[in-house]
Amino acid sequence: MKFIGRTEELRRIRKALSAPAGAVLLYGKRRVGKTTLIKEALKKIDAVKILYTCMPIEMEKNAEALSSTVLNELGLAPLSFKDFPSLFKFLSTRNEKIVIILDEYQDLKQKADSDYVDSLFRTIIDNLGENISILLSGSSIRVMSALNKSDNPLYERFSEEISLKELTYLEASEFYPECSVRDKIIYYSVFGGMPLLNQKIDPTLSVRKNIIKLFADPNGIAYSYAKSVADIEIASINDAFIIISRIGNGKLRYSEIASMLANDSSRKQLSRTLKALIDSELIRKRYPINSDNKKHVFYELSSNSLRFYFTYLLNLEGSLEISNKVFFEHYIEPSLNTFVSYRFEDIACSWFSILSKKDKRNDILRIGSYWYNNPKNRKNGEFDVALETKTGYEIYECKFLEQPASISLIKDEKRKAEEIEGIRIARFGMISSSGFEDKVEGVIEIEGKELYS
Repeated sequence: MKFIGRTEELRRIRKALSAPAGAVLLYGKRRVGKTTLIKEALKKIDAVKILYTCMPIEMEKNAEALSSTVLNELGLAPLSFKDFPSLFKFLSTRNEKIVIILDEYQDLKQKADSDYVDSLFRTIIDNLGENISILLSGSSIRVMSALNKSDNPLYERFSEEISLKELTYLEASEFYPECSVRDKIIYYSVFGGMPLLNQKIDPTLSVRKNIIKLFADPNGIAYSYAKSVADIEIASINDAFIIISRIGNGKLRYSEIASMLANDSSRKQLSRTLKALIDSELIRKRYPINSDNKKHVFYELSSNSLRFYFTYLLNLEGSLEISNKVFFEHYIEPSLNTFVSYRFEDIACSWFSILSKKDKRNDILRIGSYWYNNPKNRKNGEFDVALETKTGYEIYECKFLEQPASISLIKDEKRKAEEIEGIRIARFGMISSSGFEDKVEGVIEIEGKELYS
């Protein structure tokens, strides 16, 4: 299958691992594509390449297993290296360029002291032979991201640190390039940027059939993936399950989350719980770009596939025993457009970010939401897509529609924005998934197809 996206990550990994004594730190959540990325990067590196997956067993046994793999690849008689330093010291005497990949590095710490393991590899990296490069990879984001912090023995030992995220909506669309703009928006809203899930989408089938096959079936890969994250990663963090299930497809303030926790102990630990969820990249904060008020900060899920699972499937597992078709029609289809409309706003923000990074919008200073307060009408809220530019704020309303946006709808949205007192809008725009009936003066109109051009 064609490798999609990750152009910058490939460049950085190849450059670091091709250098003498290069060291790379790579981490990201399970099934985000780390191993596939590593294998793709290694294709263009001229070296003896060893990809070893660490096991949650004794360090000595891991060292023996790695040495057996390395020596076999070098065509040498098997030797028994019972510790990692001895193996790397031996490899430094070889003439070949050797690249060692230690995947799931955090599992080395299951049977050993964490600081000891990190200190051991600090010594290894500090004494790497010029013919050796090493990459440490892992799926425990909290553990792996801590390796390059100032209080860790491995601090500043890596020439590259890469936190691998899900694919952007634009990269994900390369899995289904011939689909309509509407279908592309739905697919990203439901399956997100997980390569594992996107590569299972069958573009010859309808959106409805793909969702039924991958999510509304207990054996579907999207359902299995989301459920495993919920059962293993989320369940391991105190109160995380209830927080994420309540956030669902929306977003909540700190005070709203605190109010739904059952006891004082949970509320006192809330800051720590939210930090753990953020560090694990399960949730994220959304800040208004025009306000520093903490009351206007919201928490939302980071993953579209998890959001879909917690919105539609979490409390309905028993109903999955009925017809998949009936389940979709009764539980998913009636509100699917609403679910997708919220995610369309994220796609719009990502589009502006891509334009900025490609130097097509050099005037953008910040991208986010815009908080407003209208005392006259006793109404406050936020615009979900806002840009702070060199000339002021640009505000955009996003509409996920089946038909082109009507002139009356465009004018009505513009009027409602203009009626808010005290708002500092330099330009107003609308982003419509299905385009527009006609041009309205004073409104920036962006069609959905532009987001994929």
